[in-house]
Amino acid sequence: MLTKRLVTYFVIIAALFLLGYFIHTALLSSLEIEHPFSLLNIYLFQAIATLVICVGFELIASFSKRFSDQLGFIYLATMIGKIGIFCLVFKNTLFSGVVLSKAESLSLLIPIFIYLIYEVIAITKILNRNA
Repeated sequence: MLTKRLVTYFVIIAALFLLGYFIHTALLSSLEIEHPFSLLNIYLFQAIATLVICVGFELIASFSKRFSDQLGFIYLATMIGKIGIFCLVFKNTLFSGVVLSKAESLSLLIPIFIYLIYEVIAITKILNRNA
């Protein structure tokens, strides 16, 4: 059962990556918008981070009764860590002197929110299963 859930996370996150990235780039191409950053890297970071978080929480919930009551608090700390790592990895894009346009800022936020919504759904299911 655990293997099935882990494979499900991988498949859903891969589908979100493929659909989100290709729809996003197609829309940007049709509007002739170019960004000073790699949209692919943003989507890859978010997909990998979300997969690590979902798999990690599933494993903690399955094998550690000691931490299963604290998963909600651990998730909040994980979000802070994810934001920090994102800022470190993409510091040149985020903190350069270049002011990002609304389209560029939105393109940074879209993948973040896509994966954040999925993380919340997945973590909620894990928490409800353990309650």
